[in-house]
Amino acid sequence: MTLQRIEVGLVSTDESLAEFYATTFGMERLPGIEAGPGVVHRLRTSDIVIKVMVPKRAPAATEPATHFFAATGLRYITLYSDDLDGIVERATAHGGKVTHGPASIGPGVRIAVLQDPDGNAVEVVEGAS
Repeated sequence: MTLQRIEVGLVSTDESLAEFYATTFGMERLPGIEAGPGVVHRLRTSDIVIKVMVPKRAPAATEPATHFFAATGLRYITLYSDDLDGIVERATAHGGKVTHGPASIGPGVRIAVLQDPDGNAVEVVEGAS
């Protein structure tokens, strides 16, 4: 068995979160798909797909992500890039926040942890192979 790719799904109250990911990470917006109780907005770059699901009825809000070890469950996603500074700049210009870094964690490797406008944690790593 070979896993072929991973897709991450986020639920939001409106499609502006899809625009945040498209703009911040340079992702291509694919056509939205009507899926039962809402619309799935898909974003793609290389083998990465992020889906932003927007229900017709506003979902209950959750608390923004806290320290990764503060609770069980899916706490963050990690994206690898060669443009950490550009991502941080675009994220903060489009409603995101930097919660950690940018910081060096080893020779030639830097990270930053961001919060998207909905409070989801995204770790961005530059220089790791």
